[in-house]
Amino acid sequence: MMDSETKSLWSHLLGEAMDGELKGTVLESYPSHMTDWANWRAENPETTVAKLSRTSQRYRTEFYRNPSQFVVGIAGGGMAKAWNFQQLTKTPIVNDQFSDQSLVVVFDSKSKTALTFSRTLDDQVLTFEEKDKAMVDRETRSVWNRLSGKAIDGPLKGKRLAPMVSIVSFSKAWVTFHPNTTGLTKAELEESRAPRRSRNRQPRGDDKKP
Repeated sequence: MMDSETKSLWSHLLGEAMDGELKGTVLESYPSHMTDWANWRAENPETTVAKLSRTSQRYRTEFYRNPSQFVVGIAGGGMAKAWNFQQLTKTPIVNDQFSDQSLVVVFDSKSKTALTFSRTLDDQVLTFEEKDKAMVDRETRSVWNRLSGKAIDGPLKGKRLAPMVSIVSFSKAWVTFHPNTTGLTKAELEESRAPRRSRNRQPRGDDKKP
């Protein structure tokens, strides 16, 4: 992408200017929430939405029909870590560490939503698990909404986990920009680094020779 003011070229994935007057500049990152419209509107009933005609038909849940092609990743301080959608489908709540931060990765298979939250709340590190399809912390047995990071029942009701900056990406793109990433299995890394298979083009009717 290019900015209008200096015509510098930017990496979508890194948020960094790769060429031009601002080369080397890194944009400040903010937590984002990539989900479907139904879940977003349920959590934010007063929301507004920018409808872009060129992408309105493209990003549906069918886009993720092959979950092994996608990861949710976090990067900073020269380090990177990612979690593959295929594994998150099997284990939708993952307690983990990145650098000195305790975090939880959550995944909703229906909407294909992957998010990361800090596990530290009021100086206490929480550990989460799935129980009866709900997210519960082991320390207080509070029940949490995994898509909003808000406690909806129990001693911590009303509390919210702090969202962390993470990116949903094609696994190939993530590994290309973060070749030393951790969190992925050897097989996942090998698949991400493998050359893309070319598709055999089927001749159309007008391609056939008379």
